[in-house]
Amino acid sequence: MITIADIARAVTNPYTFWRTLSGISIEMCDGRPCYVAGNAAVSFRAEYHGRKMMLKCFTRSNTRLAAIYGTDFHARELCVSDISGRNTMIDCLLSPYIEGISLDEAICRADDSATFRQLAEGFDKLALEIISSPRAHGDLKPENIIVGTDQTMTAIDWDAAFLPSLAGEQALEIGTAAYQHPDRTIEMYDKHIDDYSIAAISTMLHTAAADPATIEYYKTYNEPAAMPHEIINGKTEWLENTLNLLSAKGMAAEYRIARMLSSTTAYLLDLERVFKYKQTHISFDEESLYLDHEHGLWGCRNEAGWAIAPLFDSGFEPIEGIMLATLGNYKHFVTAGNNIIASFPATTTIKPLKGKRAQIKDERGERIVELAY
Repeated sequence: MITIADIARAVTNPYTFWRTLSGISIEMCDGRPCYVAGNAAVSFRAEYHGRKMMLKCFTRSNTRLAAIYGTDFHARELCVSDISGRNTMIDCLLSPYIEGISLDEAICRADDSATFRQLAEGFDKLALEIISSPRAHGDLKPENIIVGTDQTMTAIDWDAAFLPSLAGEQALEIGTAAYQHPDRTIEMYDKHIDDYSIAAISTMLHTAAADPATIEYYKTYNEPAAMPHEIINGKTEWLENTLNLLSAKGMAAEYRIARMLSSTTAYLLDLERVFKYKQTHISFDEESLYLDHEHGLWGCRNEAGWAIAPLFDSGFEPIEGIMLATLGNYKHFVTAGNNIIASFPATTTIKPLKGKRAQIKDERGERIVELAY
């Protein structure tokens, strides 16, 4: 049986046989090769013809890797000898090295709302790219995402990916349990296999942006504060607390995505629509906006599209470009782009007024407030 030590010796031995590759130089640390070992492979930082690369050597075969990685994949490339002297040709992947740190490490380094917000927005851009693509990753988690030096995020380790050309096959693996719906099985192998993990990671990051204290469990144990099976079976208060925090902040898109985590199915069919609203903006004038709904949720629009995305539980006709809307246990005054300018508990009696004002009645009494933005 081939071991990681066997592979490490092979890649650093100048006399090792490579089927097609030559001139690979492995990066060393204190005289030893730098590598990261995974479930079915070991990866080395390397240099190849003057370029920084990542060499991934597989400890077991996967017939789909050529389709997933194209010309970066080299079947039966490296000759590795085990302790008994038996030679085995193993598959390798040689791809450009992505500068940066894992999202896992970035989360553990971050300590303020602004940094978490930047991470959340960066992840959402990657998520929308994946959602909008015909392919899917299959094992999306913070350890499999690189945060680049320019803060751009890139998913790595696509070994479990789905491609349209593989439709009708079964999955070879079902991802990491902490980020997967418990009902995901090998029979679920299509573009939706990342739905739950995208919703889970996005929710974790945006919740940390709203309150950095919520990420301390992850920093301590390197896993989410609640497991998917606990959330879906109602065995944790984490989701209720998260929804209350997001609704209090008026984070409508994030609130909708978090609610999907309790889905009884692994298919989150509304995920793409909500993510697109997070990154869509239109031009508007205050007088052109009117209240409208979609899929039972409310927002404001004009003829060009949605100025306030239809993500709120209820809403009232906008006055001078400001809509009063409810989200969970809170009421919010919202302007174009889903910007929140004032928030109140749902028990508050509110009457919008002209002149960008509102009449408020609560336990403090009755008063008029200015809605400045």
